[in-house]
Amino acid sequence: MAEITVNGRIKIITFQKSFVKVFPYLVPTLRTDDGKGIDHDLTIASARTKANGEYKPSGESDLSINGHLTIKGFENRFEQAFGIKCEICYQKSGRLQKTNAKFDDMTLATANKTLNEEGAEVFDL
Repeated sequence: MAEITVNGRIKIITFQKSFVKVFPYLVPTLRTDDGKGIDHDLTIASARTKANGEYKPSGESDLSINGHLTIKGFENRFEQAFGIKCEICYQKSGRLQKTNAKFDDMTLATANKTLNEEGAEVFDL
């Protein structure tokens, strides 16, 4: 299974494209504390600064992601590493939807497979 490595220096869109190559039915979205989306052209570090003030990573400088992580676990690890909220979403009938409780305890690989079977749309970034 492919592994994705993320750090604060990469652009959000680059991170999203790497993620979607491995999990085509899931997309990570970065959010401010009040839930608003963040500009995809910013680096993760710049997004953190813009959303929450000064950038102070609280954990790892690089975050490794693989299909064995649960969605909830990934979202928590991302926030701990980079100090910014990351919400995994999927698209159905042209609408972007949060994974929420139905998928949060599934691994990324299982959620991706389940969404394929349920007719979710592939992301094309």
